[in-house]
Amino acid sequence: MMRLIMKKKYYKVLFFITAFIVFVFAIVPDDNIKLPIHDADKIKHFTAFFVLSFLLNRASSTIRHRLRNMGILLLFGISIEIIQLFFPARESSIDDIIADAIGILVFQLLLSLVRFIKYHRNK
Repeated sequence: MMRLIMKKKYYKVLFFITAFIVFVFAIVPDDNIKLPIHDADKIKHFTAFFVLSFLLNRASSTIRHRLRNMGILLLFGISIEIIQLFFPARESSIDDIIADAIGILVFQLLLSLVRFIKYHRNK
């Protein structure tokens, strides 16, 4: 089976492009980006930080880097909420930071589970 794997540097580039897009969406008015789902904003936060976790972790490899990445992403989420305080069309919320953290943690847990399963299959 052929695996589609990019070099780490391409994941880094994709990470920074995605982080920039997430940041832009975080500061522009979201009147046209509403989803007809209860708590859609939290789903957007969860998804954005799940994807950012994936990209950043594909760009690095060690457990130390995984822990660093989690901290960096959480600080990015907190920074977005602080910056939103200065934009009247946006609303800052601790719930958004929690949704960001859950997206990061769910990715890390799934990654750990996949690695655990692969390890035990290859034994």
